Amino acid sequence: MSQETETVESLIRGPLIGTLLGLVLYGVTFLQAFFYFQTYVDDRIVLKLLVALVVILETAHAALSVFVMDYYLIAHYGQVQVLQSATWVSAVMYLIVSLIDFVAYLYFTWRVWAFTKKMWTVIFMILVAVSRTTISIVPSFWSVLSTTWDLYLKRSNRLLLAGSALFLFGDIFSACIMAYYLEKNRHGLRSTHALINRILIFVVATGAITVLMDIVSLALILAQSESLAFTSAIFIQTRLYSNSLLASLNARKSHQRVLHGRVDQSSNAELSPVSIQFAQRSDVRASAALQESQPTSSNTKSTESWHTAREFAT
Repeated sequence: MSQETETVESLIRGPLIGTLLGLVLYGVTFLQAFFYFQTYVDDRIVLKLLVALVVILETAHAALSVFVMDYYLIAHYGQVQVLQSATWVSAVMYLIVSLIDFVAYLYFTWRVWAFTKKMWTVIFMILVAVSRTTISIVPSFWSVLSTTWDLYLKRSNRLLLAGSALFLFGDIFSACIMAYYLEKNRHGLRSTHALINRILIFVVATGAITVLMDIVSLALILAQSESLAFTSAIFIQTRLYSNSLLASLNARKSHQRVLHGRVDQSSNAELSPVSIQFAQRSDVRASAALQESQPTSSNTKSTESWHTAREFAT
């Protein structure tokens, strides 16, 4: 195998695989966004804007990914010298990746806060989010400033390792903290156990997938430090963050049906009305007035407080 062939494979194979698989996951992202806007018509405007922002960023990233592949593989086919240097388009593409990851992690931080009400957890997760996003942005600028990809990889190797380690740590922490508090709140009425089990499976499953991609990215950086193979995992990881965020929002009505279905089957317990939808303020006041006029059980507690209307009363 010639030196030029090895150079091409080391520099373009990772981004190409990441682009192709990322476009598949982009289709899933778009489908989930369509389902959200069709199903949660009355959702809060801030959540609609969040979903719209994610879709816009994902669309921009998908378009730039295709443009970069066209630039290197079609417009400059066979020109290895062009392939060895980055463009401002590729730098912007990686900046969008960092921004998507940051937005998604802030959402999961808010979810943890709404459920646990632990300020130290929120501050810690925000610090992790800011740190790993900053570490991801710096190499993006270095890619343009460096004359070749080889020089960029040598200069950014430690930052890339640190960033991948932070992503791995942050994803493990957010999944574990949610699973811990869900299990901790497993008490009281049996009618809520099915809902807790369902949410636990969702948290562990989505967390495990993103953690797996973190491990793959870290392994590729360590094993192939002189290639861009790790970008394939990063592109896929970004789509997984977006899909996890949208899946979390779209699963609310499904969780609500599970909870209400279990309540209807219970004959020995009373459960005060619980909403797992993001309600408008007017709905919150009406719900609060209704609950004040009805007797409730003293040991009743919402198992998914981050999806209740009460969260948005203030």
